[in-house]
Amino acid sequence: MPQAALVVVAVAAAASTYTAVQQNRAQKKAAGAQQEAADTAAAQQKNQEMEARRQQIRQQRIRAAQVQQAAANSGASQSSGELGSLSALSTNVGANLANMASQARAADALGAANQRALDAQSSASQWGMYGGIAGSIGSLAGAAAFSSGAAQTGQQPAPITQAVGTPTGR
Repeated sequence: MPQAALVVVAVAAAASTYTAVQQNRAQKKAAGAQQEAADTAAAQQKNQEMEARRQQIRQQRIRAAQVQQAAANSGASQSSGELGSLSALSTNVGANLANMASQARAADALGAANQRALDAQSSASQWGMYGGIAGSIGSLAGAAAFSSGAAQTGQQPAPITQAVGTPTGR
């Protein structure tokens, strides 16, 4: 009977190791897919940011041309009013562009932090897997030690019902 128990424990340890390896492979695939998704999202965000920048600059040029045309039509070309309006337009566009860049950097930092969190979770899961393998090996070693000790003393292991239940096994 102890030999059969050792075989069962060995098969269980091998199955545990196999499933742990498969879990590790699946986690690596998932991490790669998550990284690909994050890279795609970052590229899309950069494209949107560049489009918004181009739109801001286009609108600034249109407004500047409108201000210059209005000043020329009224005979106030190169006046302080025209120059002040053009300067305000440039300042507003610069502030908008800086704000957009700041938001993009914050989004990049958030994406990087999320990726680090996913990497840490994957690592923790992997270490849990290693712990499971070690536990299986420990169970196998304990069963082997118990069966060899029982064989040397001639004792038989207690039936499971007595070991788990009440002293009478009920």
